Amino acid sequence: MSSSTESAFRSSISEVFDNCADFGINTVYVHARSHGDAYYSSSLFPRTKYLGGSYDPLKIAVEEAHKRNLSIHAWINPLRACSSADAGREGGYKIGSWIGGGTRAVLVNGYYYLNPAYDEVIRLIADGVVEIAANYDVDGIHIDDYFYPTTDASFDAEAYGASGYSSLSDFRFANCDKFVSSIYEALKSVNKSMLFSVSCQGNVNNNYSAMYADVKKWCSQPGYLDIIMPQVYFGFNNSSQPYEKCCAEWNAIARSGNVPLVIGVSASKIGLEDTYAGATGKLEWITDSDILVRQYLSARELEYYSGICLYSYNSLFKPSSSVSERVVSEKEALKNAFEKNGDI
Repeated sequence: MSSSTESAFRSSISEVFDNCADFGINTVYVHARSHGDAYYSSSLFPRTKYLGGSYDPLKIAVEEAHKRNLSIHAWINPLRACSSADAGREGGYKIGSWIGGGTRAVLVNGYYYLNPAYDEVIRLIADGVVEIAANYDVDGIHIDDYFYPTTDASFDAEAYGASGYSSLSDFRFANCDKFVSSIYEALKSVNKSMLFSVSCQGNVNNNYSAMYADVKKWCSQPGYLDIIMPQVYFGFNNSSQPYEKCCAEWNAIARSGNVPLVIGVSASKIGLEDTYAGATGKLEWITDSDILVRQYLSARELEYYSGICLYSYNSLFKPSSSVSERVVSEKEALKNAFEKNGDI
């Protein structure tokens, strides 16, 4: 073990969690598996290339988070495997045996993605969840919007051809349903009190037209998730997805199954042009100086509001010099609003 590397990691993560706790944040979502790798001690996935040494990053993160009374959720990207350049690191692991076969792990734009059409893929994902939940005192498991990486029919042509489905969309929706419910079941089999949250696309239609993620079903029926956390990374003046209209749509979806709703908001856009927001919204994050606090206050009025989730840590606490003054101002206003409303 490299004690100096472990010490440096503990110091770094302690600073992160100190900043979060001081700001009033009560829950942190920490990557445990961003690709087909592990930021923890795993027999199923190779150690991440992003951290040196042989210490256990997740163990340290859990310890340091709980010292500060922060809940910590292990964030995984279940279907994103690895880049083609990193494929060799998977040797000796299950994903490694699938690379090159073209079915279980499929290359899309330079990255391998796992194909949820196969039971053994879903089993690996579920086993990975059990491995984390059984060995670490995390408060939950979290996934974001890495579902199907493409609408191209070639991605899973062989599995679809053998499936008996007459609709590719129905086939893919069923596969996503199965792997999401498998994560839920795997987590609850270890500890029923651990929470499973899904951070899907903020634009509801994108989940259906591009991702094959039936978020309405997952929220309205039991056995899929505990918290829905849409990425509503839009300004109030976004031409196609204005923030308040989008939040209202998610509130209605949460209502269908009495699911707690956490609104994901983006500190990463502060002071920058929003290229995809249309003519009415592209300059909003530059001209308006109080967007985050207004989004927080607006979200609090939602019937199923259970909090906001700020993306990302670096955007809020380590912004680039070009927007740092604006970020500091927005951050101070947001913390004051937390205090005023008793949310700290």
